Amino acid sequence: MVASVDVTALFIEGTQDNPDFHEVVEIIRSNTTGNVWLIGGFVFRSIVRAWYGKEGAKADFDFLVENPASTIVFPNSWEKNTNSYGNPKFVRRDGLEVDFVPLHTVRRQGLPATIESFLKGTPLTVQSIMYNVERQQIEGPIGIRALHDKIVRVNDLEEARDYALRKWKALNAIIKEKAEALGFMPVFVDL
Repeated sequence: MVASVDVTALFIEGTQDNPDFHEVVEIIRSNTTGNVWLIGGFVFRSIVRAWYGKEGAKADFDFLVENPASTIVFPNSWEKNTNSYGNPKFVRRDGLEVDFVPLHTVRRQGLPATIESFLKGTPLTVQSIMYNVERQQIEGPIGIRALHDKIVRVNDLEEARDYALRKWKALNAIIKEKAEALGFMPVFVDL
């Protein structure tokens, strides 16, 4: 891990004035017991914004939850939807989306459904990072290193290829787009 930079402090700095962040964390916490992890673009983009001053594209919220409630409660200003994997999605009337992903539904190359397996199996290195809501801590040494080094590369080739297919784009085009959006260096895959 990069000891000279407190990425948790950067993340908190990048989210402290974000009312959406605080609202969605409370919604998710009210619908689960156990651990909750914020994953995806919101995490790494918030850190990049605070660390490097780079404004990136707006990101929706993606949460992994350890023990989802048996009945999911949607606040009045939110509607129920389903994401592409069949998991609940909260959609606010203004278009903000929050994916609610039970950890037991995440499968990575035959590995058990654990947070460690999730991090090992993210398509790109910058995606291998999360915010542990309960511990209020950024975790994921691969993602932290990618942010420190300002590099976007493949983390798990099989997952990256599947990700590219779902996006209907070439894998190297995805790497290039993600790197340019963050102001990072792309590391392409030999195909």
